[in-house]
Amino acid sequence: MTWLPYSITATVFLGIGMAFWKMPSFKNYSSFFSTFWTNVLSAIIVSIILVFTTPTSFSNFSTISWYAIAWGACFAVNMVLMKILLQNKEAGAVFPVTSSLGSLATIFIGLIFLSEHVSIIQTVGILAIILSVYLFSRKGGSFPLDKKTVLLSIGIITSSTVSKYFQKLGSVHDTAGHFMVWQYIGAAFFALLIAAWFERKNFKAILQIETYWKGALLISSFSIIGGWAIFQALKTGPLSGVYAIHPAYTFISAIFAYFFFKEKLNLHKVALILLTIAGVVLIKIG
Repeated sequence: MTWLPYSITATVFLGIGMAFWKMPSFKNYSSFFSTFWTNVLSAIIVSIILVFTTPTSFSNFSTISWYAIAWGACFAVNMVLMKILLQNKEAGAVFPVTSSLGSLATIFIGLIFLSEHVSIIQTVGILAIILSVYLFSRKGGSFPLDKKTVLLSIGIITSSTVSKYFQKLGSVHDTAGHFMVWQYIGAAFFALLIAAWFERKNFKAILQIETYWKGALLISSFSIIGGWAIFQALKTGPLSGVYAIHPAYTFISAIFAYFFFKEKLNLHKVALILLTIAGVVLIKIG
C-alpha cells in the first residue's frame, strides 16, 4: 500500500486549499475571475518547476495531454460551480455532501470501467456516507435541497468524477509535472471562457490581478502539492481506493473555514463529518 501516504498527504493539502475557495464570496469579488487566475498561477508555478527539472517535457505533447486538458475543463467547471454554491452555503456543509456523493460515483466508475469490486464492509461504509448526506440534506438543515443547490451539486459531482477518471489515465501514462502543466493550462483556458460568458459586462475587471493574486496563490500552493500527491497515489493505487479516503478533506476544510471565515463548527456538524469519515474508512479497509 505504497500509495496510502500520498493519498493522506493529498487529503490534508487539498482540504486546506478547498477552505480558501470561500475567499471570493467572503471578499465579495468574482468567483469566475478567481478561478482563472488560480489556474494560471498554478500552471506558471508547475512550469517553473519543470524548467529546472525536466525542461524537455514541454515538447512531448501527446494524446494523454488531451486527457490533461479535458481534466482541466472538468476542474474549471467544478471550481466555478463550487464557488457559486459557497456563496450561500457553508464550506462545512457543502464539502461533505458533494465529496461523499462524488466518492460513491468514483466507486461505481471503478466497478464499471476498471473491474473493481465492493466488499460487505465497504457497503457498510457506503451506507454510512449516505446516512450522513441525508442528515446534512434534510429539510431545514444546513444543506436544504432547493432546485439550485441540487443542480449545482449534480454538476460538481459529475465534473469531479470525470476528472478523476482522466487523472487516473494520466498517472498511468504520463509524468506528474507534464500532466499537471496541461491540467492547469486546460483549466485556465476553460475558466477564461466561462468568465467571458458570466462576467461579459465587467470582463475588463479580470485584469485587476491585484484583487485576485493573494487568494489564487493560497489555493494554488496547497492544491499543487495535493494534486501531485494524488497523482503519485494513482500511479500504483486503484482509483476507488485512492479516492475512498478523499472526502476526509472535508474535516480539514471545516476547521480552516472556522478559523479563517468564522463559520460555525458545532458538535452536530463535527459528528456528521466524522460519520462521513467513518464511512470512508470502512470503504478503505474493506
